[in-house]
Amino acid sequence: MDYTIIISILTAVGVGGIFGVYFQSRFQHQKEVQEDIHNLKRQRYGAILIQMLTILDPEHGLSKTQKFRPDLKNVEDFKEEVKIEMLNSVLYASDDVIKAMAEFVKNPDYSSYIKTASAMRKDLWNRKTKIGEDILKEFAAKE
Repeated sequence: MDYTIIISILTAVGVGGIFGVYFQSRFQHQKEVQEDIHNLKRQRYGAILIQMLTILDPEHGLSKTQKFRPDLKNVEDFKEEVKIEMLNSVLYASDDVIKAMAEFVKNPDYSSYIKTASAMRKDLWNRKTKIGEDILKEFAAKE
């Protein structure tokens, strides 16, 4: 029996195993980073949407959101906070989310809220959404 063939096979299996472990470890690390980013986006987007709703309906939202953010005293504080969130979102949000948030900052209404929520949903789940005029009409009835 030729020992060089056996040694070659064992060496090849060892090197392949090392590469396999390396790439598996790297893949797992990337997956964890992506999960962390996704969780950050979910938390930030949820907080931003609540702040936006507080701006749109301060009568109902102000007292509820102040429980979590007592530093925000009035609607103007919430508007400033949404502007700050928009500027910070440049680090993690998609272009469509940033554009929709900018539109809301310029003209805070239910239409721009729906556009922002839809863009956030697409950014998080990479899906198109059917949220649109029918939902918008329900919100607009509150105005």
